[in-house]
Amino acid sequence: MIVDLHVHTNLSSDSNVAAEQYLEVATKRSPTLGAICFTEHRLFPADAALDAIYAELSERFQIAIFKGIEADTDLGHLLMFGVTREVARRFDLTARILKSEHLIEVLHHEGGVAIPAHPFRESGFGNRLDSLLSRHGSALAAIEVLNGQNSEAENSHAEDAALKLGLTAVGGSDAHFASAKWFMTVATELEREVKTVEQLCVELRAGRARPYVFPGTG
Repeated sequence: MIVDLHVHTNLSSDSNVAAEQYLEVATKRSPTLGAICFTEHRLFPADAALDAIYAELSERFQIAIFKGIEADTDLGHLLMFGVTREVARRFDLTARILKSEHLIEVLHHEGGVAIPAHPFRESGFGNRLDSLLSRHGSALAAIEVLNGQNSEAENSHAEDAALKLGLTAVGGSDAHFASAKWFMTVATELEREVKTVEQLCVELRAGRARPYVFPGTG
């Protein structure tokens, strides 16, 4: 199952793309996505109306939609999946420079997954992965090694770090637009089908994932 773990819609200030536009593009490509994760900057929308829209789009396009967030922390951007009410209660996820160590631990305790995004591009995560792993153990299980907007060198550094440290390597387009340059470039391939974000977190925590490059984009 192919999942794009890193996509921004017009709910992020630096994108003007509606969720539906991504799904329309995805269904025209083969292979298509099995799921798409909307990871808005500093926003985890807890909105029943939006959830209803996402449910309708998911049914219509037959692509699962999962909500995550790209949080702004003291070390850089952190993709978060499995955000619970407790996580939202304890942290102002709209804030800048959240304490990454506390965030990683609490999210892990709640069954979620925290993934350093583009750790070697405008991020302090890359150079601190050794110390973070020794401190957090399994709470830091994965890093983004394929980011569609990274340079080849930035992705290569992340891939080397994941291999050296035994971290699960994942990929995401980091799409802010639905064009071929931005979307359906790279993603994550899961070993098992998932239907909920909770199941996604189980698979990522278990390491049953690997980076995926769409044909014709390399």
